[in-house]
Amino acid sequence: MDNNNRAGQVVILGIAALLLLFPPSAAIRPAGAQTVSDVVSSVENHYRDVADITARVVQKNVLKAIGKTQKFEATLLIKKPGKLRLDYTNGQVVLVDGRTALFYSKKSEQVVKRTFTEFENMNIPVAFLLGAAHIRDDFDVLQTDTKTPRSLELLPKKPGAAMKKLLLRSDAAGRIDKLVIVDRSGNTSEVEFADIRENGGTDDRQFVFTAPKGTEIIEQ
Repeated sequence: MDNNNRAGQVVILGIAALLLLFPPSAAIRPAGAQTVSDVVSSVENHYRDVADITARVVQKNVLKAIGKTQKFEATLLIKKPGKLRLDYTNGQVVLVDGRTALFYSKKSEQVVKRTFTEFENMNIPVAFLLGAAHIRDDFDVLQTDTKTPRSLELLPKKPGAAMKKLLLRSDAAGRIDKLVIVDRSGNTSEVEFADIRENGGTDDRQFVFTAPKGTEIIEQ
């Protein structure tokens, strides 16, 4: 074997050894970079340990078909399993007690009651937090921009789901501070959370709503 062939084999063996020690995926991943699995695990683990939540909510709905944007502010209460309350500054109340969803409008003096089955069909974006400990059960998860690894895109696994996709952003502890839900018609509901408090011991009585006298009750 001539010297050139021998030198070529040494180079090839050297490269092979480096690849064994440093696989391509490890070589190109910056130190401390978070994968989709890392981020989803942090969110799921965080909400698995959360029993109740209070927060201030700012919600923006963009209705594509009519070119209208609605903005709301509310106080949010959540308690596992399955309890949720939103008190909006405009006098509306949304209440879920684990079995039914109640929608109260002070302006129309009406209460609408529905059986609660899935949060996406109730048009309550924040209700996603009730199931945030089980993201991978219901969604395929994408990390669309490695520069913002804690912003994820969730695609429903269920065929025919009303929701087209859900975007979420979480902090380093796995706490969600922003949600954007996009429905099949292209409408979006963007929700941002502030003043978040967890495991403060929310009282069950806060999830009972008594409608003012004269309110019309509609069962659906």
